[in-house]
Amino acid sequence: MRDSRDYSRYRVSKKEAAALVFLYVAVIAVLSLLFYNSIYPGAVMLPGIVLILRKYEAVKCRQIQRKLNREFKEMLLSLSANMAAGYSIESAFAPVYQELAGMYQGSSYIEDEVRIILKGLEINSDIEVLLGDLAARSQVKDIEEFAHIVVVAKRSGGNLIRMMKKMVQNIDDRLEVEDEIDTMITSKKLEQNIMSAMPFAIILYLRVCNPGYMDALYGNIPGAALMTVCLGIIVATVLWGRKIININV
Repeated sequence: MRDSRDYSRYRVSKKEAAALVFLYVAVIAVLSLLFYNSIYPGAVMLPGIVLILRKYEAVKCRQIQRKLNREFKEMLLSLSANMAAGYSIESAFAPVYQELAGMYQGSSYIEDEVRIILKGLEINSDIEVLLGDLAARSQVKDIEEFAHIVVVAKRSGGNLIRMMKKMVQNIDDRLEVEDEIDTMITSKKLEQNIMSAMPFAIILYLRVCNPGYMDALYGNIPGAALMTVCLGIIVATVLWGRKIININV
């Protein structure tokens, strides 16, 4: 059994970090040559790799949490079906694990989590505690809500099966909306990427096709200042465009 995983954090591997550093250095070297005709000004931008690594970690973390949320929905479907067949919530996790193992064949996060729950149940841990631990580690809203529902149902005797089916429907609806939004903005993302690349492509075109056209902007302080302002504006518009198309449901 693998150790309990903290889904609210993602640690970049050495291989990923090396690839990101190499790519970042290559990008700033190209930008430095395009805007300053020298690679040395790019050294000022080297500390930015810290922000890039943090952004990468945040993106990977959201991707993992989203995958876990989709797998959690399948677990709820199986769990509610087994409970409707007469299992208690504690005893229902054993057949749920078998179903998930057949469905994902070791390629899912939820299999590990159900295995952890089963191990906990074997040593008589409370299901509320085990689900609460998963909710705390995952920081996925639906899992946190389910853990809370189980606590309330255990104490007040509520209809847990009906609550779970309602949760599955809500998750389904939200995931469907997310997929529709992704489909709708796919073309916009492509357009934004093209528009973001255009200023750099134009400068590269001028440098290659008419080398002397931009000589006045290189090798002097006013030219470097102007190019720095232009680079700042371009970067700001790229980040702004990314923020606009980043829609969370």
